[in-house]
Amino acid sequence: MSNQTWRNTINNNPIQQSIRQFLAKFPLKTHRSLYGVRELDDPRLYIWGPGWKSGQETSFDQECVKWQTFLKFSKSDFETKRSNEPLMSPSGKLPFLILTTGDVLVNDSIEKHVTDMYSDNLGRINEQQEADSQSFIALADTKLRNALLYNLWCEPANESITYKKYVGHYAKPLDKLLFQKYKKLAVKELLTRKPVLNKEEIYQEANEALIAISNALGDSKYFFGSSLPTFVDAVVFSYIHVILNIPLNEVQVQSNLVKYSEKIYNEYILSGF
Repeated sequence: MSNQTWRNTINNNPIQQSIRQFLAKFPLKTHRSLYGVRELDDPRLYIWGPGWKSGQETSFDQECVKWQTFLKFSKSDFETKRSNEPLMSPSGKLPFLILTTGDVLVNDSIEKHVTDMYSDNLGRINEQQEADSQSFIALADTKLRNALLYNLWCEPANESITYKKYVGHYAKPLDKLLFQKYKKLAVKELLTRKPVLNKEEIYQEANEALIAISNALGDSKYFFGSSLPTFVDAVVFSYIHVILNIPLNEVQVQSNLVKYSEKIYNEYILSGF
């Protein structure tokens, strides 16, 4: 039987004809939208919030702080929105940035956008410094992130505060379900880097990473002696800021890193730029 013959047979079927006649009594009608989409005056960064301490402009989440800070470094006009709803994001995670064009950016695409559009407001480093920068970012994204994840999701004493920050705004029983989901994701990520989760080892490695980062910064205002901050500064600041504000007492933040964090917060977060 040819395709056309098969279609004719289906279309002429009494049951199919009855269904079509029934549906014809209820034609589809398109109604005017009740709520229009408001165009953004400035790009908007959707984040977790509020911060760890009352009145803080920064998110409590390290990833959100990183992109907040990098956007502040660029001196671009943008606003933040505490959505606390990761499913709004195309990646399923916060933060994400919506441009005035309607484009939605996450992760590396935010860095590319900022670097392409506002490079004059960011520090410049050479190829060797860029390679070193990537090493420090990798160090922070493994050793310091391990310590943060373990502290927030694996320490029983911190369970209530982690619950409040990430799922406290949901109704029961969704709050408990999401808490367990996020906890499993955190543990799964930890296990990709450390097959055995040894508390003392995780915090010791974070301490060693902080020493290395502290030595690299030295007395400079920004990494590599740059007169303006670069992406590595946004990454390192985000970790130091969150570690100091939780606070994560199991790791020791060197005095130069404390001053570095305070200066960036005061100069870029509080003052606008």
